Amino acid sequence: MQNMRNFIIAGILFILASCGQNTELQGPADQIRFVNYVKAIRDSVNASEQDKANRSILLDKGVISTKAYVKDSLALKFNSWQVTLVEIIEKPASIEINFSIPLDPSNKSAQKSIILSSMLDKSKQEIIQGLKVGDQVKISGNFIEKDGFIDIDSYSNYKFSKNVFDNPEFKVEIKAVEK
Repeated sequence: MQNMRNFIIAGILFILASCGQNTELQGPADQIRFVNYVKAIRDSVNASEQDKANRSILLDKGVISTKAYVKDSLALKFNSWQVTLVEIIEKPASIEINFSIPLDPSNKSAQKSIILSSMLDKSKQEIIQGLKVGDQVKISGNFIEKDGFIDIDSYSNYKFSKNVFDNPEFKVEIKAVEK
């Protein structure tokens, strides 16, 4: 009964977040819905901080439902999402690039954002040629799914929070970048 109540509360928070008009969020409608979805789960988990058992259940259900959302509602794709380039890491055979989407327009730090992380083969580095950290761009691509699994991790390695939704990182394949 307690679990059902928590699930209903999380659903109501999601509906409220989805319906609210936040003129500060920018991007295509599917991007804004996704940000609001993640924010609703984040806020629900953070509101239950004193109740460790409930918090754990909300986190587990949030991860499962977010993976389903990415797969079913977004069809594992994003198109022309407005992001900020936060990190370029040169590796021997590839380049790791991380883009952020702020969860709250008032706090645009990478530690309070959704992170879309991509490993780019060196032969495809022309996609990001001329870009530098801090650039605001539009990206298109796919969320990576391996063997039916979509990875959600904490970009900041849980340094600032034990709630993965405070700073979720999704692995993606970048197809295009527009400045």
